[in-house]
Amino acid sequence: MNELQSLEDVYNKKLFRIPDYQRGYAWGERQLIDFWDDLISLDGNRLHYTGVLSIKAVPEEKWQNWDEEKWLIEKRRYVPYSIVDGQQRLTTTSIFLQCLVEAILKLPQNVGLKDEEIYLGSYHLKEIKEKFIVVSQPPLNAIKTYKFGYEVDNPSFEFLRHKVYNEPNPGTIYETFYTLNLENAKTFFQ
Repeated sequence: MNELQSLEDVYNKKLFRIPDYQRGYAWGERQLIDFWDDLISLDGNRLHYTGVLSIKAVPEEKWQNWDEEKWLIEKRRYVPYSIVDGQQRLTTTSIFLQCLVEAILKLPQNVGLKDEEIYLGSYHLKEIKEKFIVVSQPPLNAIKTYKFGYEVDNPSFEFLRHKVYNEPNPGTIYETFYTLNLENAKTFFQ
């Protein structure tokens, strides 16, 4: 597809995975400041252009081994994509959205409310989380499928899940240069 799309359209019915041949998250403070400056300088009638994203559909023989994603692909017809180009921007956007959700939850008027009772624009928080961050498998919601992540379990995906998205920690989380960048981005947006 070669047309401009909104972030909502980009994420609609898609899972994004960074393939193992891609480097990890490398953005530092300079890029985060540029991203933030772009967002806050927009007036109400303009959209932020994030640049070109290059994605490639993940073949079935690959995603068939993805335990936490398979249900969403098979039952809800989400399409899994590898991010060929644009990983840094999508990672930053995901971290920013998570921090935005956390900030909204901490507002005094929202303390004690359910996600369905808190609105940001015309969407309640549960919708925002499901559109951009994580979908839980009903009826028990035991499996959480992240809309954005890494194709192969690696320290960056574990770090993203547990330190950025606040999923309870199952054990040891290894830190690398790339996980430090993830942590710094979360701190920046907080």
